[in-house]
Amino acid sequence: MVLPNDLLEASINRNVSLLLKDGRLLSGKLSGFDQYMNIVIEDAIEEKEGQEQRRLGRVVVRGSTIVSISFL
Repeated sequence: MVLPNDLLEASINRNVSLLLKDGRLLSGKLSGFDQYMNIVIEDAIEEKEGQEQRRLGRVVVRGSTIVSISFL
């Protein structure tokens, strides 16, 4: 069985997509994380239903707001 922290560690510098509790989708390159699953994404792009994409650059996403993580 693969533990979440091990999977994230192996996925540093890979593209990821995060689904957040408020329905937003953030995608970009995973550059870091901590024991609380707070995640740092580089070159982040935010997608919200019915709206244009927004380029955000580097963002820190609080782990408690993440519903799912997909590796691209």
